[in-house]
Amino acid sequence: MSFTIEVPKDYTPSSGNTGPIEPMPTGTYTATVFDVKAEEVKSGANAGKPRWNVQFRVSDGQYENRRVFSYIPMYVAGDFWKFESFFSALGFEVKGKFSVPEINDVLGKSLNLRVKVREAEGDYPAANEVAGFNKATSAADNLKAVGASEVVWAE
Repeated sequence: MSFTIEVPKDYTPSSGNTGPIEPMPTGTYTATVFDVKAEEVKSGANAGKPRWNVQFRVSDGQYENRRVFSYIPMYVAGDFWKFESFFSALGFEVKGKFSVPEINDVLGKSLNLRVKVREAEGDYPAANEVAGFNKATSAADNLKAVGASEVVWAE
């Protein structure tokens, strides 16, 4: 289907979406596994090895519905901690011959993301990075675990 829209000559773009979104503050956020794409590492020592490109959606608070992304390696290497931490946070026991679940078996599952801010560098703006994963807990448990001054959501 094709159609035409007449843009008024006096139209000026709104200021609502003029640049990158500011990153969320460093902290712990309750999130769900929103989307997963199976892919291969494109370059470097692990080129050709499988990984998951995971999109997380913050579940509540001031940053509800914000997205955070992380690669999860599907191989054992220096960043294997991400694999172990991710699947453990989802309730899987990672040891021995671990059978990786199907993507559909992890979609929608909750966990806590430990998020940090990567500072802007050159042409790259500041952005959030996942620094780790924990099993999902309630907001009250998070208050006890990280201290009230570090809680990044509001009830």
